Amino acid sequence: MHNEVNGDVHGTVVQARDVYLGQHVQTALAGLPPVAAGFTGREADLTAVAEALNSPQPVVVSTGLAGVGKTTLAVKAAHDAVAAGQFPGGVLFVDLQGYSAGTRVEPLTALATFLGALGVVRVPESQPEREALYRSRLAQRRPTLVVLDNASSSEQVRPLLPPGEQHRVLVTSRHTLGDLQGARRLSLEVLPPGDSVAMLANLVRATDPADERVASAPETAHEIAELCGWLPLALGIVAALLSDDPDLPLAELVVLLKEARLTELSYHENVAVRAAFDLSHDRLDPAEQRLFRLLSLSPGRQVSTEAAAALAGQPVRATQKLLAGLRRAHMIESGEPHGWFRFHDLLRLYAAEQCEAVDGEVCQAALARLIGYFVQAAEQAEQQRPDVETRQFAQLWLRTERPTIVAVIELAHRLGHHEQVLRLAFAIGTFPFYRRRHGGEGLSAYEMALDAAVRLGDRDGEAKALRGLGRIHREMGHRTAARERFEQAIAVSSELGDLRGVGRALHNLGSIARRQNDFSSAWRYYGRALVAYRDAAEPLGEAQIRYSMGVLADAEGDRALATSHFRDCAGTSAGIGRHDLTGRAHKKLALIAMDADRQEEAQLHLEASRAAYLEGGHQRKAELVWRLFRKAHRSRRLRD
Repeated sequence: MHNEVNGDVHGTVVQARDVYLGQHVQTALAGLPPVAAGFTGREADLTAVAEALNSPQPVVVSTGLAGVGKTTLAVKAAHDAVAAGQFPGGVLFVDLQGYSAGTRVEPLTALATFLGALGVVRVPESQPEREALYRSRLAQRRPTLVVLDNASSSEQVRPLLPPGEQHRVLVTSRHTLGDLQGARRLSLEVLPPGDSVAMLANLVRATDPADERVASAPETAHEIAELCGWLPLALGIVAALLSDDPDLPLAELVVLLKEARLTELSYHENVAVRAAFDLSHDRLDPAEQRLFRLLSLSPGRQVSTEAAAALAGQPVRATQKLLAGLRRAHMIESGEPHGWFRFHDLLRLYAAEQCEAVDGEVCQAALARLIGYFVQAAEQAEQQRPDVETRQFAQLWLRTERPTIVAVIELAHRLGHHEQVLRLAFAIGTFPFYRRRHGGEGLSAYEMALDAAVRLGDRDGEAKALRGLGRIHREMGHRTAARERFEQAIAVSSELGDLRGVGRALHNLGSIARRQNDFSSAWRYYGRALVAYRDAAEPLGEAQIRYSMGVLADAEGDRALATSHFRDCAGTSAGIGRHDLTGRAHKKLALIAMDADRQEEAQLHLEASRAAYLEGGHQRKAELVWRLFRKAHRSRRLRD
């Protein structure tokens, strides 16, 4: 200011060259958005966030897929922390819009927002100056909470981290932000079914307290929530649609969702599940986008790294890196066991939509690679199962992939890959289907194998499929159906002159009769099976039928005849290296000796049984036999 003094002056005159007029500076450190209407559940998640904010680690990252409710949870947790007096310095909040290319908030802009909230009038131009001033202001404040919502990278977060240890930072992101070192990570999952229905009901009643559509139809509401994938974003959209149309029945909404879920889960252009997924998808690099699309072709609930590599036509190591990137972006999630991955239901639909947009030949080629992978992997597992060192891994793989293998057999059958249907079905055998709860899957797989064999004119495959169906029906208690399939198998094998196949079918018919206490029929079938095995020069079949004949003689009380058959079984099976069968035969001989009070003989058979099991790598069976026999009393549980 330039000033002059003229005229008469009375009193003191102060003259200065520069004059600055101060002003009261306003701060804005209570800018949290309100808690979302209809907030439901999340007690465990809120507790986890509260504990994390009280921990020595100053940065907490809440991660999860698009629409899972990360922002809603963070806002609620922040309000709770402020109400508890944990952050007397206030709260700084910014939506970084990390997944919106056009409106992404860069650190330079976010720093200006925070400095303004902290009362800074003249904000520096450069980012380093803004960071320095931001941290200087926070260093003078009492504990403050900084909420960085919707960050897409650690680069968006680091410039906004406060100094010292008294402040806390709560970050939400669709990415895990694994390179944000020292941060504590909390993964947010979809809502449990009960909370999903409760959220839907709360949102609908918030618009109209008299709206009882959800409360009056809990089963239909549960189905709607399930079709929403328990995803809060989808549930909120459904609630908005119901509120807009008070006359829309829940059952009609179910039909609409089943017809086109991603299309119906939209309220307007910016509030839609597909739009949320688009933002995450656009952040992937091209290779990740390609794998994401192709993963939707897998018919199983989850996909292994090796199967994903087959779909992509890429090496396993390169595929592992792509899968890790998709998991970090929460476009897929980890499956069980380690090395398997799965989709959220709605993301699978979204990925399938993306896949439909590419050349159909690309998808067909990927499916052919997937089927080929499973055929080779199943055949390798079948080859590994007899081996002591690899048996456990092979059986784990078969158990894990059982539902996917059945789905791949169905896929191959639908695409007309009949030879691969047979190879895959026969490679896994009836191993996954012995338990009745999986019998339906086994029947489905072997019915498709039978159809494929007939289409190919493969009579040997036809007989094999018939025997497999008979075994599965037998284990499920379908005795009539089992007998019909085994008799059909005998007819086909007889036409082919396959005595081994005839023997196997007769053996199974005998076991069915034995379990029904039809001993005379059982002896007749077993006798014919023994002749067939001998004529076919099939020592394994002969050893197995001798064991069954021993069980039958024992059931009739003829211990001498039973002993003879079990001895023949033990000798033959030992000669061909079938240690598991040798162990079983000696176990039976030990039981018979114990019943006759021939303790020394029983002990010899016990030791022989244990040695055979150990040699075959059946450690658990060896330990069980030893433990049970040490009790020195007969146990019917040992009879199998």
